[in-house]
Amino acid sequence: MPAFRNRFRTGELAGVASATQNPSVSCKLVKFIAALDNVGIVWIGGPGVTVGDGNTDTTTGFPIDAGYETPWIPVDNVDQTYRICDNLGDECYYMVVGGGA
Repeated sequence: MPAFRNRFRTGELAGVASATQNPSVSCKLVKFIAALDNVGIVWIGGPGVTVGDGNTDTTTGFPIDAGYETPWIPVDNVDQTYRICDNLGDECYYMVVGGGA
């Protein structure tokens, strides 16, 4: 059996108004997809991620508009990423490949 097993798992993440650590899910790669009916943007980043405000800074997250997605992100756990949303109703989903059970 190959050392790397293509194990796909998915989950839904509720909208949040402050920087929130994503759940602990072992993986090799993760991708985030913003819900189609979002009215604002979901921002993905590290601890202390902030929404974009038009200023140059190092905490603004990667923006995901409704129906769009991030590229595959190489991490060993989804909890290495954080999210914040323009609105509490702005949800996103994740898909992971690889990792543990």
